[in-house]
Amino acid sequence: MINTSEITNKKFGVFMTVAFAALIPISIAAIAYKNDNMILFFFLFRVIAILLPLIGVLAARLPFKSLGWKPKFKFKYFITALIGPQILSWIGAAIFFLFNRSAFGPGLEGLASQLPSETVSAMQQLGITPATLLPVFIIMSLTFMPITQILPSLGEEAGWRGVMYPFLKSKLGPVFGRLAGGALWGVWHWPLIILGNYFYDGDYIGKPVLGPVMICLTLCAFGVLIDYLYEKTNCIWIPSLMHSSMNAATLPVMLLTAGGTGNLSVLGPTCFALIGCLPVMAVAAVILFAKKGEKKAA
Repeated sequence: MINTSEITNKKFGVFMTVAFAALIPISIAAIAYKNDNMILFFFLFRVIAILLPLIGVLAARLPFKSLGWKPKFKFKYFITALIGPQILSWIGAAIFFLFNRSAFGPGLEGLASQLPSETVSAMQQLGITPATLLPVFIIMSLTFMPITQILPSLGEEAGWRGVMYPFLKSKLGPVFGRLAGGALWGVWHWPLIILGNYFYDGDYIGKPVLGPVMICLTLCAFGVLIDYLYEKTNCIWIPSLMHSSMNAATLPVMLLTAGGTGNLSVLGPTCFALIGCLPVMAVAAVILFAKKGEKKAA
């Protein structure tokens, strides 16, 4: 983990400038997503944009090797990073469906907001049923998808948890530093919501304000969990794994959403919505209050 004394204000400014230069390719990617140009979307967002926080670390000449590249960590943290977001996501989805029972029902329609429309159409033409896909998606979200997405997630984690969170915690304290970091992480995603209707259906309640606010709230919560594991392991691979597991958790949940969620998409059922993220927020609150208690005791 980088010593915060090495992150000067000037170096942090260079890092943030490079990391948030990603707003340009993200904005273009969002427009591409809205127009079903998935190749351009994935290239600009999943290749170019997510690498810029990592490039920012290098551009600021921060000690890259101190991020923690050797996988020296306890097995329990690996398991927590891998399945923790999945369990919390499923609990959140169950709470959402409990109060919105009409939205529950295996169907391919809910995947329309998560997968390219061509992919969903192909599934329907091939006669692939939700009952067939659900166990496959659950297994993939717990194994293949998080593991294979570690490298893309690493591009963000090297910047956010590696530099931004330590700097903000040193300036604002562990509680407000984490919350500020989560809010900025959310802002980094704003073009996807505002320009591309990503994360939430196009006609969600409270549009266009509630979507950007919601992504900041959910990423504040996830950011606390991810940063907590990084502090415990001092290994950048662990937050990268939890980050990719967080993303993978959405597919099985959306497969259980009949006809999509429409204007309720900012409420659930995914872990990026208010009700869907309640379990994550609860765990994050416990961590934050524990950290606050430690500070007072010291």
